[in-house]
Amino acid sequence: VGAEVGRLLSEFGVTVTGVDARITEAPQGFTKVHPVEELDGLLPTADIVVLTVPHTPATEGMIDAARLQRFKPTALFVNVGRGPTVRLDDLAKARLGGIALDVFETEPLPPDHPLWRRPDVLITPHVAGAGPHASERRFAVLLENTRRFLAGDPLINQVDKAQRF
Repeated sequence: VGAEVGRLLSEFGVTVTGVDARITEAPQGFTKVHPVEELDGLLPTADIVVLTVPHTPATEGMIDAARLQRFKPTALFVNVGRGPTVRLDDLAKARLGGIALDVFETEPLPPDHPLWRRPDVLITPHVAGAGPHASERRFAVLLENTRRFLAGDPLINQVDKAQRF
């Protein structure tokens, strides 16, 4: 998901920098991919932060008050990964240029949560992956993984829940 978001953003002239625990070569559209250990140093330079990480024990709450303080006050923050990776109460106190959330630490987002009342927050109901071709894309991955499994090749789109990111 992150590679595709980066590719699409680059088509609009955005300089895209990634952070990944396993990928070291920049995918199409990215200028560079940094190791996870450099995340805190990169946050103050980012105009847009798009979070696409899976939920693992290591990523739970990775965007918290301490990391949010590193963001530029004008930065845009988007979470289309997994809800538990962001501490919503910390995010509700953060002052950013804008926030877009498709997933939440608690789903659905409680009706009394302060994020509902903020005009700088866009909330969608966990539909970022939806679209006119979602079923076809899921079937293509299933078909490819079946082919790979039968051939003894590594599967695509695997999430190792023990990994850091």
